[in-house]
This record gives sequence, C-alpha cells and structure tokens, in this order.
Amino acid sequence: MTFKPIILCIFILFFAFTFDAKAQKLVNQWQDNPSDLLIPTEEQLFKNDPDPAILSAQINVRLKKIQRTIPLDYNAHVQKYIDFYTSKSTHIAKVLGRAEKFFPIFEPIFNEYGVPDEMKYLAVVESALNPFARSPVGATGPWQFMHGTGLQYGLAINKRIDERKDPYKSCDAAARYLKYMYNIYGNWHLAIAAYNCGPGNVNKAINKAGGSKNYWDIKPYLPKETQAYVPSYIAIVYAMKYAKNMGISPSPLYRENTQRITLKDKLTVQDLTKIVGIDKALIIEENPSLLTTLIPANFTINLPASKMVAFNYYQDSLYAFAENVNVGDKLSTPNVVKPSADNTKSFSSEDIPKEKVEKPKKKTKQEIAKEKKLAEQEKLSAKKKLIEEEKKLAEQKKKEKQSVKQEPTKEEYLKQKREELKQKNATAPIVQQNNLSKLQVANTQKIETPDFYKEDDANYRTIVYTVMQGDNLGFIAKWFHVKVSEIRRWNELSGNLLKVNQELVLYVHEKDYTHFVHFNFLSFRLKNILSDDIQTQEELLALKNKKEEKKSEPLSTKLNPINYFRDEDCFEMYKIKSGETLWTIAQKYDEVSVQDLINWNDFDKKPILKPGQEIKVRKKPCK
Repeated sequence: MTFKPIILCIFILFFAFTFDAKAQKLVNQWQDNPSDLLIPTEEQLFKNDPDPAILSAQINVRLKKIQRTIPLDYNAHVQKYIDFYTSKSTHIAKVLGRAEKFFPIFEPIFNEYGVPDEMKYLAVVESALNPFARSPVGATGPWQFMHGTGLQYGLAINKRIDERKDPYKSCDAAARYLKYMYNIYGNWHLAIAAYNCGPGNVNKAINKAGGSKNYWDIKPYLPKETQAYVPSYIAIVYAMKYAKNMGISPSPLYRENTQRITLKDKLTVQDLTKIVGIDKALIIEENPSLLTTLIPANFTINLPASKMVAFNYYQDSLYAFAENVNVGDKLSTPNVVKPSADNTKSFSSEDIPKEKVEKPKKKTKQEIAKEKKLAEQEKLSAKKKLIEEEKKLAEQKKKEKQSVKQEPTKEEYLKQKREELKQKNATAPIVQQNNLSKLQVANTQKIETPDFYKEDDANYRTIVYTVMQGDNLGFIAKWFHVKVSEIRRWNELSGNLLKVNQELVLYVHEKDYTHFVHFNFLSFRLKNILSDDIQTQEELLALKNKKEEKKSEPLSTKLNPINYFRDEDCFEMYKIKSGETLWTIAQKYDEVSVQDLINWNDFDKKPILKPGQEIKVRKKPCK
C-alpha cells in the first residue's frame, strides 16, 4: 500500500517531463541556422572555393534521369552549387524530413493549376521549407511572399493572421504566380527567375541579351541573387533526389496527423489547450499563420486528428466562451531570419583588391583613449542587459511553476467559464428593469462595448499605400480619413518615421474603396483636393447618429433656459487666425479630427472660415 503513492508520483513526473520535452522539440525543430538559409552568389562561392568546378559525367546522367518538365541543365554554374549543397549534409537531412510533411500538401495544389510537380523544390531554396522564415526586407513564409504581393494574390495579412505562413494558402498563391509568369515567357526557368526578382528585371535582362529567352543567355544581366537562383534550384533537386547515394537520411520531424477544418466562430488558444487538451506549442507549429491567442471566425485551423472527437463535443462551448473576447495576446513563434547574400557580406583586406586598399591612418592617443572608454561602456551595458534578461527568465519560470501548480481541472475550468457567462448575461443593461432613458442606455452600452477594430470587420478592405517623397503619417491619415494611431497599429510602427517606397496597409470601408484605390497614382495636391470632397461611411454614420440623438432628446431639456446654453459651456472655444484651416486647427489638439470640428460646429463639408470667428475645438467638463 505504501508503494502506490510513490509510483503515482513517479508516473506524474515522467508524464510532465515528456510533455515539456515534446513542446521543446516542436519549438527547436524550426530554429534554423541563418547560414543554412543563405543562397550565396557565385562570387562568394568562388571566394570560399577558388578552384574551377569539375564536371562529372555521372551527375550529368543522373540529372537527365530525374528530369521531367522543368529542364535540369548541367554546367559549371550548377556543379558549383551541387558542391555547396552536398557539403551541407545536416541541412539536406533536415529539409528531407520537412519534405515528408510539406510536399504532399504542395503536390495536389500544383497539379490543380497545371504547374510541374517538381516546382515544390523551389520552396526549399526559398525558405528551407520553414513556414516561420522571414527575410530582412519582409518576405515571409515557406514561399517568401512580400506584403504587397501577398495581398495582391488574396492572402489575408492582419494583426490576427498572416496567410503567407500558411503552407496551403501560400502554395496556392505561389502556383498562380508561377503559372502566370510561365504564360508570359513560355519558359519555366524564366518563371522561376521572375519569382525571385520580378518580371521587370527579367524583361530588362532579355532586352540586354538581344531578345533571347534562354535563362543562361540572360543570366549575366540578372541581379546577382537571381543569377544564383536557377542553379541553386537544380542543385537542391539533385541533392535531395540522390541523398541516399551520399549516405544522407531524413531527420525525423516531430508531427501529428491533423485534420483541417474551418471555424464557425472565434475561439481562443487558451480554451483549446485547457478544454480540448491540445498543447499550445502544437497549435503554433500546425498553424504558423496564427499570430494571436484569439483565433478569428472562418479561420481554417489544423487540429490533431486524435483530438477531433473532444473538439466536436466542446465546440459550442468554445465559441460561447470566446463570444465577449476581443483582445488576444501575441503568440511566441520561432524567429527565423533568412539573410540575403548582399546583407551578409563580411569584407576583409583579403576580399578587397590590393590597388583599392588604403593604409590605415595612425590614431592619436586621445582617439585611442575614447575608443577604450566606449568599449568599456558597451561591455558594462551588455552585462547589465544579460543580468536583466536572466532575472526576467527566472521570474517567468517561477510564474510558470506557480501556474502549473494552481492549474484547475477541466471540469473546474468549464464551471468557471459558465459562471462568467451567466454573470455577464445577468448584468447586461435592460431598459425595463432600470427605467433608464434611451440616451442613458446608449451611454452605458458605449462604455461596455470593446474598441472597434476595422481590421476585424468584414466590411473593411485593405489598401496598400506606397509612401512618396514628402509624405508623413499626418497627411496619410487625413487623405484616407483614418487616425494616425490606427496606421501605427495596422503596420506595427513604433514612431513617426517613414521611408520612401515603404508599403503601408490601410483599412477602408468597402463602399469607400473606389474613392481611395487610385491615391497611389495622385500628386500631393490632388490627394488634398480629392480627400476633402470625400465623405466616408463612418462620417455619414456619425452625422446620422447625431441627428437621431437630437431627435431623441426630451423636449423639456430643449426648452429649459439653463440647458439651452449648456452645450456652449461644454466646449473650449478657439478664435480663428488668418490662413488657418480646419486641418491645421485639428492638429493643435490630441484626438480631435476635422470631422469632429465639422460636427461640433454644424459646418458644411467645406466651410468658409473667417479670421476672428470663434469655433468649438474641444469638449470640457460642464460647470
């Protein structure tokens, strides 16, 4: 009898250990070494290995054996990249393991669009089949789509999800893009090149090569990274097809059989974990496009097949529990940066031609002393950061241990959730019970309703605006009738700094889409003129609500001489100066828009302002 508690404790500890080990495996298997994701240029390859490529009759024969639709040409360029990839046995073993998961997803999608089956190897070149891969310029996911191109090909990108990371949907977009490029050039090599550098660069290279559409003829005129692209593709096909001949076996990828379903309504990761019993790390790994703990409605989710019975049983409860949840925490996903060949060059005196090397100037004693002080300061700050990070990690571990100890059972958690729902329903405002006026009920509802997010509303569409010279967040917010804070949230901007040609995602009502869609092609002056003439759906709704509020106001308050002038007392007044507009006045006050000034002062859309005229500019407490 005394042995039973001991055996039970050992079993619980063993289960907890294996559970943590499983979660750790899921995280670690996507932490790629950035150097493994790098496609070196030929210049870099020859610097590391200056000997010319030795052609092999055996490799030439092998390539012909595995060639199907896309030509697998063999030459010195290809051989150099075959040498590069076959020397990285660990990397090849890793992508072989991932291919067992992703290639069965890609193959039927390519077949649907008439794209050759072997195009699946292009994702290995792009991202090493890592859905969490991201380049320094923002290309994301297994097929490395840029933000604008992803939106153009119908991929949803917002604060909740990024479908560039979804292996199904991103592959569908890649298949359509590659097929479109093939229809332009009639050549799969050029379609692959255009996927990397865009059709504009390919067209320039064709013109410089005298109109030839042979990849090897136009190769010298393509960007350096694209020159390496097709040889890399052929080399990776060879390395993966003949891995067994080189003694390379696939690294096992920890995964589970999943079922793909579309959610009827929103739910949370926490509820999936606690109620259905799906590990959080597994949800992240099988749904890389998910960015927050709040999963939106109509999201197509991958769930373990072993948990589908439990999910179907608790499905309605999961939707009910998430009904009033409108904010989700960011999910902690693997951060995998794919370096570009240009950004990772590390020049040394040996890399630079001798005639360009300049002798270093002798430094003064003062300069040397300054450098030493700076170095010491950097060391101290680095040590402080390490100590702070260690403290944070220790605190997090303590909190995690405490949360594990205090974790309620599934039944307790469900009871708690049901009680919360009952309390929310019991405290909901009812006009008959509380005998409130219509305006009071409206005010209480305004307090209880969460912040309105346009990105969560199906009536709003995205527009990608390219920043031009002279633009700033204030101008862009004015033109598109949005708030600066919204632009920052949509694009994850921490400050006001914008770069020329930077792409910004903006949300506009679908009925206003035609007003704004051409703003990328207009001058600064035209944008100012046209924007002033636009009245958005939000502004029309605000005017309508204001009229309804005035109608619903009791007659006694309108006739009461005390209240007659009360509206005037509840505003701060401002005297207009010469040359001022509603826009310049609104900029002087936080959280005040041009539309606010129009509404408060009962102006027309384009009011004529006179110097010395007084207007209401900001609400203040009534005396």
